[in-house]
Amino acid sequence: MFLKKMFEKMTEMPIWLHLGLTAGAFVGFGQVKNKLDVLYAASQHPVDFATGQTGFDGALVKSYYAHMQAQGTLDVYVFTQQFDFLFMACLALFGALFGTLVARYAGQGTKRGTWGRRFGFIAAGLAIAGATMDAMENLVSFVMLAQPQTFANWLALPYSGFASVKFALITLAMAAVLVSLILGALSHLRRRQPVLA
Repeated sequence: MFLKKMFEKMTEMPIWLHLGLTAGAFVGFGQVKNKLDVLYAASQHPVDFATGQTGFDGALVKSYYAHMQAQGTLDVYVFTQQFDFLFMACLALFGALFGTLVARYAGQGTKRGTWGRRFGFIAAGLAIAGATMDAMENLVSFVMLAQPQTFANWLALPYSGFASVKFALITLAMAAVLVSLILGALSHLRRRQPVLA
């Protein structure tokens, strides 16, 4: 599988490089998220993004768009949706780096097939999948935004569906990281070896 091979390669890079890239990706992710939050606030979207994305109701989405049209900020919202693609890329990159770093810790000094290592890889894959669902959600939103008051109401179903799956995948990725860390810690306690090599 392509992703597994890619994750294996990532765990083979020098540890200082892996740590440095992960830290850099985290900083970049945070900066992009902060900018995205500022843009979203400037768009004057009437509800928080999670509520706005998971309503499964076309008429409700139209009411959000109408509010921003009345405020003259719908163009800001469209740009926010475009900028969101950079956020997705940062999420995928950080998720892959952090997940494989945790996998590296969890599997250190043991056979590569440990469950701790597997869960680290699972976390990395789930983060990438979550970013992909975010992209799909955004693509549907651009179809709706092309006709903000006349788009077919059924488009809200795939829009909210992709968003809901996105949130679920990201939550599962965080849970998988936690499981990997716990399994890795237990393994290290049993062996009483250094954490990283």
